[in-house]
Amino acid sequence: MDFSKISVIMIVKNAESTLKECLNSLLCFDEIILVDNQSSDNTLKIAYEFKEKFPALHIKQSEFIGFGPLKNLALSYATNDWILSIDADEVLEKECIEELRKLELKEQNILALPRKNLYKGEWIKACGWWPDYVLRVFNKNFTKFNDNLVHESLILPPKALKIYLKNGLKHYAFNNISHLLDKMQRYSSLWAEQNMHKQSGIFLASLKGIWTFCRNYFLKKGFLYGYKGFIISVCNALGAFFKYMKLYEFSKEKPKTCALIITTYNEPKRLALVLDSVKNLSLMPDEVIIADDGSKEDTKNLIKEYQKKFPCPLKHSWQEDKGFRAAKSRNEAIGLSNSEYIILIDGDMILEKDFIKDHLKFAQKGLLLQGSRTILNENESKKILEKKDFSLAFDKKGFKNKKNNPLAHFIYKFSKIDKKFFKKHILIKGSKTCNMSFYKSDWQAIGGFNENFVGWGREDSEFVARFLFNNGKFKRVKFSALAYHIYHKENTKNMLEINHQIYLDTIKNKKIDWR
Repeated sequence: MDFSKISVIMIVKNAESTLKECLNSLLCFDEIILVDNQSSDNTLKIAYEFKEKFPALHIKQSEFIGFGPLKNLALSYATNDWILSIDADEVLEKECIEELRKLELKEQNILALPRKNLYKGEWIKACGWWPDYVLRVFNKNFTKFNDNLVHESLILPPKALKIYLKNGLKHYAFNNISHLLDKMQRYSSLWAEQNMHKQSGIFLASLKGIWTFCRNYFLKKGFLYGYKGFIISVCNALGAFFKYMKLYEFSKEKPKTCALIITTYNEPKRLALVLDSVKNLSLMPDEVIIADDGSKEDTKNLIKEYQKKFPCPLKHSWQEDKGFRAAKSRNEAIGLSNSEYIILIDGDMILEKDFIKDHLKFAQKGLLLQGSRTILNENESKKILEKKDFSLAFDKKGFKNKKNNPLAHFIYKFSKIDKKFFKKHILIKGSKTCNMSFYKSDWQAIGGFNENFVGWGREDSEFVARFLFNNGKFKRVKFSALAYHIYHKENTKNMLEINHQIYLDTIKNKKIDWR
């Protein structure tokens, strides 16, 4: 390989003890991109001193955005197509340099370098630390890093051809027990944050920890390295235990604030019933926002009247009537909210008194919740509208129309659609924005609702699909988070085919952000 056509990239943070040796091993390359991640020691000082003698070193800085995004940021600064990725605690061995010189590579080639992992200066060939091949040389036109917060890796296209080298890197993995524990704490927290969509519990965390120790110490022969092998095995086990316990703890955290978003369009009588049912809730939302898709003055006047004595802030988000634009209307309303959790309903959904409490009870980051809907028939709806009494909705008979906490928890536990089980060729059945909730941060991560949808149809399913493609989960809450749907004639479906094509395009391209 011609080293003048290779750019070296590295991200660094507090690497003063190893950076100089790392950089000295890279003098044969014509470009080194160093991205500092807010170091607080002498890392930057060492880098700038090195740059005075070696101008090919280019120093950039960034806050922490995740290891995958940071490495892709470094990639964006590289002027060459071929990339060598190295960490600041690694040293490229001379033998590897000579081996690299002799290679003629094609664009689809990715080089795997063997790595010698050292603990207190000793090469540990146990505890899962050997053999340790890492993919480090590649063409940036062919691949890049994924967006993982931690444990980032190269995306491997189907045509990728790996080449395993005989020589590679010396890795100063850990200096002592404190170093091991510090790294374990940071990485386990990042892993838990990244895997919010996964399930965890005390038993699972304990099992993971015990198995990790037994595998590392006994099966992978950590016992051959005395106290070092024991310490490594214990810390690896603690890392496995704490990452699952942190995930469990995260899943138990509930949102501190919540907004109820009510969509409406020229139905003030129905909206009044919905707002009356909101006033009757056992737990009030922190704010209620009316997502108005262009209603006339009577709706505006109704909201003004309710605002005078409403038990929580009531806001009116209005947009001009340019046809059915529910997606844009919802986005505008959610954008106005100051809450971390969002609950969506339609302006013809009468809420059972524990509606908000139920949604918050099941709320979880990375999770899209679908509440229960009971459809009132035409006569029942007519009676409620005539008497202007929302409570008549609760008289509807039937097993499905009543709250049942034990059954709700049972169905919730075993009801799950995630990216792994999402069948791309079918619609996500049962996804209804008329009773749906999620964290606002999850909504932001996928760009909100797709505003390309005009007219009725598929905007709900498309939103759920992108949520799943972003490693989310979709769960239905039956017999809980109950709302009663006032009867109305079906919406016109004249835009359904166009909307379906937008949905299919999202599925085909596995889109996360529609913009």
